[in-house]
Amino acid sequence: MSDISFEPVFLQQPSSSELEIAINRFEQNLSNGKLHVTARQGLQGNNDLAFSEPFPKLESHDSYLYGVFATPTDIADGLSNFFNIQLVVNDKMALVVLWGSDPSTTSRAADLFLRIKQTGFPPPSLSSGSHGEPGDIFVRIARVICDDLQFLISTLSKATAKQMIRIESRLFDKKYQSLSNDATETYLRIRKLKLEVLSIAPVINETQNVFRAIIDREVLILPPFTNDHYDGAPFTADQRIWINGLLMHTRSLKAQREGTEQEVRLLYERLESLEHRQQTVAQDRFSAVASILLLPALIVGYFGQSFEFTPWSDYRESWIFSGLALVFIATIQFAYFKKKRRL
Repeated sequence: MSDISFEPVFLQQPSSSELEIAINRFEQNLSNGKLHVTARQGLQGNNDLAFSEPFPKLESHDSYLYGVFATPTDIADGLSNFFNIQLVVNDKMALVVLWGSDPSTTSRAADLFLRIKQTGFPPPSLSSGSHGEPGDIFVRIARVICDDLQFLISTLSKATAKQMIRIESRLFDKKYQSLSNDATETYLRIRKLKLEVLSIAPVINETQNVFRAIIDREVLILPPFTNDHYDGAPFTADQRIWINGLLMHTRSLKAQREGTEQEVRLLYERLESLEHRQQTVAQDRFSAVASILLLPALIVGYFGQSFEFTPWSDYRESWIFSGLALVFIATIQFAYFKKKRRL
């Protein structure tokens, strides 16, 4: 593969005319002259499902490879939308198209596209003898996606840990503090975390499958469509080492994501326990107050009966003695329930 003859082309949210020109240029390098309809539709970004339920893949179309990568647009909105990186590559040209940037994620889209575009101009120290090669373009983009997924999973994990500390600090507090005032808001935050953690799982799994397929030589540009007449085109031995490393990275990403999912499930359990405890505390308080008022009410009711003779009725200060007795009884009960943490 000649460094001079290979041409990478990168497009972000291209217009239909810009994309058609790029596709026509790519098809000029194909022996059969046409992209398969699945590759063309993918490059055009016509599949809305790809932005909500993406399916990373890499397919051999004999004279070229067609691939799809994906990464979440935003992990804080709970919408589970994704960027799609569509690419076709042969031994002469690579066409890479980024779709999925909406107004709320413009900055992130620009940053992601810049990193992807820079993969077309690798520093010499990273991969000797592979500047501008199709396999090298693929490896560099794959590294950007894996790094991005790592950053997002780490962010989700930190957000989950923050919520866990917040909830458990109240759950195990001796004063039985409650989240009742913002329980709904807390639940919504946890729900967003859950949606993002679950939605990213297929992306990681299928990206892992893409790397495994390359290692197992399941996707190739076949002779006579490539200048390299060996059983690994377009990936060199050096590039396969990089991809094997990325395969190991996706295994780590998968384990991290599963761990975060377990943490989110535990968050739900902790939140439910905290709210249940608050309900129990409230019930105990009502019971204690009712008990405190019950005995004085019984005494008042008893002595308030219409009898000809009532103890202390001959004394003017009898109502004071009765009042003090009721206050004393109520105070004793209050102190008891306070000591038992029922108030």
